Amino acid sequence: MTDELITILHTNDLHSHIEHWPAISYWIKNRKKELQKAGHEVFVFDIGDFIDRSDDNTQATWGKDNAQLLNDAGYDGITIGNNEGLGLPHERMEEIYDQRKFAVLLANILENDHSRPKWAEDYRVFVTKAKTRISVFGLTAAYEMTYPLNDWIPVQPFPVISELEPRLSRQSDVQILLSHLGLPADEEIAGRFPSISLILGAHTHHLLPVGKKVNKTMLAAAGKYGENVGEVQIRIDAQHKIVDVKAHTISFDNLIKPEYQPLFIKSWHDHGRKVLSERIVAFLPKKIDRFQQLKDCAAALKENFHTDIAMVSSGMFMDDLLSGPLDSYQLLKDMPHTINPMLAKMDGKLLLELIKEVKLQQPRLLDLHINGAGFRGDKFGRMFFFGIQEEQIDPDGHYELASLDHYYFLPWFHSLQKADVSFDFKGILRQLMAKYYNEKYASDLDR
Repeated sequence: MTDELITILHTNDLHSHIEHWPAISYWIKNRKKELQKAGHEVFVFDIGDFIDRSDDNTQATWGKDNAQLLNDAGYDGITIGNNEGLGLPHERMEEIYDQRKFAVLLANILENDHSRPKWAEDYRVFVTKAKTRISVFGLTAAYEMTYPLNDWIPVQPFPVISELEPRLSRQSDVQILLSHLGLPADEEIAGRFPSISLILGAHTHHLLPVGKKVNKTMLAAAGKYGENVGEVQIRIDAQHKIVDVKAHTISFDNLIKPEYQPLFIKSWHDHGRKVLSERIVAFLPKKIDRFQQLKDCAAALKENFHTDIAMVSSGMFMDDLLSGPLDSYQLLKDMPHTINPMLAKMDGKLLLELIKEVKLQQPRLLDLHINGAGFRGDKFGRMFFFGIQEEQIDPDGHYELASLDHYYFLPWFHSLQKADVSFDFKGILRQLMAKYYNEKYASDLDR
């Protein structure tokens, strides 16, 4: 009997980079047909952060159109990333996968009553024509500070694996983990759980062009934004034992670009822009430039947290807001970030330390191009403090600073790590500003 060939096609961290999607989808469908014709069993998986609310149509449909893309391409299973679990409100996550034709594999995020979300499974066992049993389970980064604010209970991955592993070993011949945990965690898992045959990775945007063998486990990952796709081939003998595992990635540049690609991309964005442009949030009596937006944002943050001081950086705002109707599309283009309001409580000594950190790093940060920690803009910009002067600060005094969680998750402002911080997950930055402008200019909405 000849060996059985199983091929896994995988993607991760697309972040709604729809400009790459038509070629990726075309590759998945055609590669699958080609492999099946050659006698392979084929499975297709995505490893999370498929969506990103910086994209207009993703925001307009709350990710439902993105889920339909996965349906259309024929995915067998996915897990979620923090952009799904934290970037979307809880109630949107409850409905985003209503029409799914794939398994959502997620073993470590629970509802507040400790039940499994209705749209998720701990794991699923796929059985090939040759009766090889393949168990696939999913784990995502379990942020203990933030998931509870979005009404989810995160569970750390290692206890979950320890609990699942005996069951998976009994029920399957091959174990595959869809891991939105990051490369360091994947390497540790491979070292501690050799029964896991393959870890498909994500979260840290790492690219493993030919995979990485750790202990007995193959690690595979395809970078970020759809710039690469991944393929893993598993050879199985007649006793359903793994003979060999090989992994490689393919650059987007080497994928066939279907003729319909430009039309698809235009249609996707046209729909998003149309929906968002119809959502009028205020009528601005004058142009609001980016510096005025800084001051408005500080006012909104202070009002939100009922405090007197705020800290905001100029890079949060991409465009001036023109006079006239202000709609959700303009706010998205101006503030594409998935960043939440934050309140930091600290004594005066720590506040002075924060101001010193900002001053020392400001020349470097001013034109620094960054991405991540929710930021979807360009440059960091200049940091501003509102409502307080350095010379007014009493080192022994108590202060409450309204700001944005982005600064807490960056590695540059260590004083914020020492503060007592709380996050507001009722809405991201542009929702806060929509509310502020709506209330400030509410009387003009009837124009």
